[in-house]
Amino acid sequence: MKPYCVPEKTGKYTGYDMIRKHTDIPALPDARLRLLHAFLEASESAVRSEVYGTVTALLQTGLDIHDRVAPGDDSEEEQAMRSRQLKVLAGDYYSSRFYELLAASGEIGMVAELSRAIADVNRSKMELYLRMQGDAALELREYLECVAAIKIRLFESFDVLLDGPLLPHWQELLLLAGLCEAAAEELAADSNGEEPIFRPRADRIEGDGFFSAAELSELLRGFAERLESGIESLPEGVNRDLLRPLAAGFKSAADTKGRVMG
Repeated sequence: MKPYCVPEKTGKYTGYDMIRKHTDIPALPDARLRLLHAFLEASESAVRSEVYGTVTALLQTGLDIHDRVAPGDDSEEEQAMRSRQLKVLAGDYYSSRFYELLAASGEIGMVAELSRAIADVNRSKMELYLRMQGDAALELREYLECVAAIKIRLFESFDVLLDGPLLPHWQELLLLAGLCEAAAEELAADSNGEEPIFRPRADRIEGDGFFSAAELSELLRGFAERLESGIESLPEGVNRDLLRPLAAGFKSAADTKGRVMG
C-alpha cells in the first residue's frame, strides 16, 4: 500500500516563483484527497492512485484559484490588473496539467470524466450565485449542502472506479467531508472577518442577516461525528489510520469556531 504523498507530488507544479508572487495558492483539499487515496489504494485502481490524486489536486487548485479572482474595472491600477490576469493564467495552468498527466498515462477515459465534472462544477457555482442574489432565502443547512456538492463533484468522477462494495462507503464519506469543509470554511471566514467565496451576500441566508457561529459549530460537530463513525465502519483494506485525523481535525475546528483546522 503506497503512502499518501499528493502534497509532495504536486509541489513541483505549484512552486513557480512567478505564480507564488502574484497568487495566493489555495490549500489542497486534504480531506477529499486523503479519502480518494485511501479508497483507490483499496481498489483495483491502486496502481493509478498517485496520478489520480495528483491530477485531481491540480485541477481543484486551478478551480479554487479562479474562484478567488476579483472582478476588475477600467479604473484599476496596472499592477492590480496584471496580478488579476496572472491569477487567471495560474488557474488555467493548473487545470491544464491534468490533461497532460492523464494523457501521458493513457487515462483518456478519466479525462472525459473529469472534463464533465468541471462543466458541472461551473454550472453549479453559477446556479448557487444566482440563488444567493435572488429573493428566496436559503437555510443554512441547504446552503452548506450546495457548497459541499460543488466541492465534491470532481471527486465523484472516481465513482466509476470504485463500483462495488466500496462505493457506498466512498459516497457517504466524501459527502460528509464536503459538508465538514463547507462548515469549517464558513466558521474560519467568520472568525477572520472574511467573506466566503460562495456567499456574496450573507443577508440572503435564512433571511435574517448573519447566522451565528454557534449554529455552524453545532452542524460541523455533527458532520464530523458522522464522518468519524463512517471511518470506523470501513471494511478491511481501507486505511483507517490515514483518515482518522480528518474527523479529529474537524471536531477541533467546531470546538474552536474554525480557528483550528487540524
